Amino acid sequence: MEDQEPSKVETIVKVCVLLWSATLLSLSYYEPPSGKKLVDFDPTFIASIFSASTASLGFSIKKKKDTIVDNKNSKVGTK
Repeated sequence: MEDQEPSKVETIVKVCVLLWSATLLSLSYYEPPSGKKLVDFDPTFIASIFSASTASLGFSIKKKKDTIVDNKNSKVGTK
């Protein structure tokens, strides 16, 4: 099978879905000073669409692993 280069239309659709899902996620967490949310829904489904669209575009969103102490080159405690 040959690897085909993604078409411009395909990339535009993926970016549009990414922007749409990012907008809805942002609106679902935004609460104006009046206290009434602009949209009120469970953002889980939209978050899964956002994750899938970022992955389809080749983005990797990972949480960095925090290293408190790095002892890989230390000889402490060995005889």
